[in-house]
Amino acid sequence: MKTYQENENWIWEGQNFPLFVYNETALDTLYYKFGQLKMLEDLLNRESYSELMLNVLIDEAISTSAIEGELLQRSSVRSSINKILKLGLEDDYSYTRESDALIEVLLDAKTNLEPLTKDRVFSWHKALFVNGSGLREIKVGAYRTDTEVMQVVSGAWNKEKVHYLAPPSKEVEHLMDTFFVWLNEDNETSGIYKAVVAHLYFVLIHPFDDGNGRIARAITDYVLAKSNLANGNFYSISTTIYQKRKEYYKVLDKVCVNVDQDISTWVEWFVNLLELSIDDTLEKVEAVKTKAKFWDRHKETKLNERQKKVILKMLASLPEKFEGGMRVQKYMSITKATRITASRDLSDLVEKDVMKSFGSGRGRYYELVYSDDNINTQ
Repeated sequence: MKTYQENENWIWEGQNFPLFVYNETALDTLYYKFGQLKMLEDLLNRESYSELMLNVLIDEAISTSAIEGELLQRSSVRSSINKILKLGLEDDYSYTRESDALIEVLLDAKTNLEPLTKDRVFSWHKALFVNGSGLREIKVGAYRTDTEVMQVVSGAWNKEKVHYLAPPSKEVEHLMDTFFVWLNEDNETSGIYKAVVAHLYFVLIHPFDDGNGRIARAITDYVLAKSNLANGNFYSISTTIYQKRKEYYKVLDKVCVNVDQDISTWVEWFVNLLELSIDDTLEKVEAVKTKAKFWDRHKETKLNERQKKVILKMLASLPEKFEGGMRVQKYMSITKATRITASRDLSDLVEKDVMKSFGSGRGRYYELVYSDDNINTQ
């Protein structure tokens, strides 16, 4: 499906490519938010630290795959993180080669600050396709050698939208050599700008048959980690890109035809995206703190295994509320308990100020109580 003009001039066809130019945008707010995150990291206890890192990495892995139309099981990703980081969590051992390999790539990008090289990026690419490339044959761990035009597309395979035509494969080796020299030199006014430009720069070259988006996001993480603004495992760019993916491609559409190399629109948009990523983590921090306070408040409360299972299910929805509240039918479904047992358990939780009831009859539902405020049963 063609969504571009046949006579379009692409940014890489400009004589100054890749000497990008852009207007610097205000970074004060973003630096402040990174500072908040770094401060909170120092204040978290070990358990809360591990929980936050786990949740962010799970979201990162699932989102970076979902952007490409690939769905990963949350349980598999969690299991892989638990195994690789040796967190010692209760595990169902559902990790797969695919989830293991992806987590290895994400962690290497966020924690290995050695210079980025062709061989290292090739190893990332191999890891992304550890189970092969499916029905479509691609070169794995090597640059593309296609004779046809390389298209940057979005959407499912049968509903693809073409956004950009990348440089010919014969130019990729030279372009990537130049990219690595630029990436490993100190040549931008801020690590933030470098991360933002690096993402676009890599996407514009599009050196692989597949997996370019995931590697571009990993490179962004790598550059930000080198800037030491905050723990790279505590925020997820991919999660925010997934939420804003339509905007992402709209901005790419605008920038990729600027033969004058002006990428100001991209820089401004991506800086805002980074702010949203930190905001998302700050919400997760509040959720972790809320859970910790909840369990501290009920450390002496006697709960049976059914009740614990339901409470954990409800807490997992934070920072959002558990949709629809907890009802007897939901309780029965989660715990496989009878209606009588479910009703008795819920009444017991209200009695112990763990939950509060709302409504009456068939409309009755229950919410967790997170503070001592207003805990009387309605």
